Amino acid sequence: MGKSGFTLVELLVVMVVFIVVIMITGDAFKTILSQTAKVFRSEESNIEGVIGLEMLRHDIQQGGYGLFTETSPVSYSEAADSPASNNNETSNTAPPRAFVFRNNVGDGIEDATSESGNQYTVIEHSDYLTIKGLTTGVSATAQKWTYLNNNLGVVTPNQWVSAAENLVTGERAILLRRVINSSGTTLTLVSEPTNHLLYFPFSGDAFSNYSINTPSYVVYGLNKPNNSNDESRMPFNRVDYFVARPSDTGKVPSVCASNAGILYKAAVNQSDGKLTYYPILDCVADMQVVLGWDLLNGIAPGNDGIVDTWSDADGHTVTMAAGASYSATVAEVQAALLDPAALRNSLKMIEIYVLAQNGRRDNSYISPSPIIVGGAGEESLSNSVDIAAAGWKNYRWKLYKIVVRPKNLLSNQ
Repeated sequence: MGKSGFTLVELLVVMVVFIVVIMITGDAFKTILSQTAKVFRSEESNIEGVIGLEMLRHDIQQGGYGLFTETSPVSYSEAADSPASNNNETSNTAPPRAFVFRNNVGDGIEDATSESGNQYTVIEHSDYLTIKGLTTGVSATAQKWTYLNNNLGVVTPNQWVSAAENLVTGERAILLRRVINSSGTTLTLVSEPTNHLLYFPFSGDAFSNYSINTPSYVVYGLNKPNNSNDESRMPFNRVDYFVARPSDTGKVPSVCASNAGILYKAAVNQSDGKLTYYPILDCVADMQVVLGWDLLNGIAPGNDGIVDTWSDADGHTVTMAAGASYSATVAEVQAALLDPAALRNSLKMIEIYVLAQNGRRDNSYISPSPIIVGGAGEESLSNSVDIAAAGWKNYRWKLYKIVVRPKNLLSNQ
């Protein structure tokens, strides 16, 4: 009876074919794995960008909320040290501006007084944005407000249906007196009568000495200091947005390009004016601010509801808006940036551009360079980032754009 089987040559051929198939499969899997990692990191960057920048959008929309418009009866203080102190008001009783901008902040401007004790360096040529208002605070109290009403002859704060929306005893509150007349609406800060504080310790009878007839009163929640025994420095809350590098390199993700920064939201503490840093977007190369103004009505000063002028963050450069037949001057824009009332009446739009890394380093990819951090036709108002010179050519970069009309400025009401 005959026996059949495989010869040695046949076995060797099968083994070679099998090995070749395994090698091809392995290379394909390696390629798929590499591409998947790139996609995952890219999507992670996108998600992080959407969440962080939505926080920025919200704060810009709420800028100016609950700010008084008349000279304060008591003095106040803001940020303690540079660079944040550069955006303080020039007078400690002046009505605060809803927004303060700095253009192309120089490299090496450092904050060595953060609450964490770390040192932060603002990256070269990026812009700096300050937002003032009550709801920019990071506490739940800062999101609350109410008004005074008359309950059988007793003036008490209105209570909302939802208990979570009501101020509670012990929280700090700002009281503003509102007057409406033919010239518009004024909001005057009312100091606490016993100790002449900027705020009232909230309670059901804290405002019983006030009348609700004319004028009317509005109550806003205020962030407490980190040390609850300290007095509040400001009759409003304030946050700053900027791109910086921390001295503690462990706080920078290892996937970031060398010398890229982090976009921070920094809250000015009511106790001592130091900054508490909240990272909202990693691996950032630059942030630029472009402002849309309605400063003219025809060729005369005034407002017609149309953006007629675009400027950079400090008004050093201006351009005429598309479709406009006239534009404000550099001097007019810079004057408006320093005037709280002009800012409320004339600033219509804020554009934010953020250039951020998208995914990990990829040696097979060459980024275009330079990249304009701004919109089409806004090159003179923007910054150009030389990706190649910075050593970032093997990284993908994404330009995020936020366009916001601040809700609490009169120009948008």
